[in-house]
Amino acid sequence: MPELLLVSAFCSALMTAALVRMMRPPRRSEVVIRALLATSGAASVAVFAGLATAAETAPFLLASAFAVAPIAVLLSGAAEETAPGRSSVAWSLVLVWALVVFPVCAVVPPLFFEMCGVSECRVEDFGGGLALLVSSASSVLIAWRAPSAVAREGWVRFAVPVVGVWFAGALWLTALEGVVDEYTPRILLAAVVAPVGGAVAWVLVDLLRQAPRHPLRSAADGLLAGLVAIVPGAAGISFPWSLAVGALAGAAAALVYGSKRLASGGRAGHWALVVLTSTAIGYLAPAVSGDTIGLVFSGRISALLPPVAAFLAVAALGVVTSAPSWLLARRR
Repeated sequence: MPELLLVSAFCSALMTAALVRMMRPPRRSEVVIRALLATSGAASVAVFAGLATAAETAPFLLASAFAVAPIAVLLSGAAEETAPGRSSVAWSLVLVWALVVFPVCAVVPPLFFEMCGVSECRVEDFGGGLALLVSSASSVLIAWRAPSAVAREGWVRFAVPVVGVWFAGALWLTALEGVVDEYTPRILLAAVVAPVGGAVAWVLVDLLRQAPRHPLRSAADGLLAGLVAIVPGAAGISFPWSLAVGALAGAAAALVYGSKRLASGGRAGHWALVVLTSTAIGYLAPAVSGDTIGLVFSGRISALLPPVAAFLAVAALGVVTSAPSWLLARRR
């Protein structure tokens, strides 16, 4: 349905605006222009590659590519955190990811799994978690030891836009189905309850750790962790599993975020690990509890091997392709 493509575009614009408000970059217009260029380039390359290889449908790739815009804002923030005032680093990081990494990760894994005829190769990634989340987060890992500013723990400036990201992300994920069918209520429910589970779990972990953070800030972080986690399996994980996935992701992400040793490497790489942790839990969840392909359904441990291999391959691609940008950031 063409109307759902418009919904996807509108929701991506809302997420982009909320993230810009949350991060307040010093050059907002440049960040927005960069995000728009990255989105148009990613959509063009991914749709062309998808049509040429018949790996995915053009509407799905286009709707997925709309979400490149908010990811580009986050990558720009990581570049600015690592190399303040050096826009060349942000341009290099964002455009290489949007024009090369995202299309490759959106097209190649489906082709690879299509060539495998056994049922264990039916890997589910409904929202494009590999192409959007794993590849982008891994592209920030090399910024690990770069100097970074002290994290600001204010919750009002952070928590309010997070609600906007949650609302827009849930609608975007629902519209990604392309049609209104029997799966639409399940996807919408998963996009609502998984972030709630993530928020509750993160708050509980922080309370048990006696972390000196405002509970609303912890809840906002948990909302994002749960939303990230449910992206790959929103269509294949039914309630209450979707709630459990969000809660598990929120708890694990809180532990990663709360690690002082991990935090010592810099805020950009630290948050990249938080995103990778949440995405890994959500991406592997269908392989464990999916209705038709999961370990619980099939009883075969081999169902875990293809998604793990794909996750590691995409993460490695993100690290390798981002290396020139981070080397540029470290040049004086």
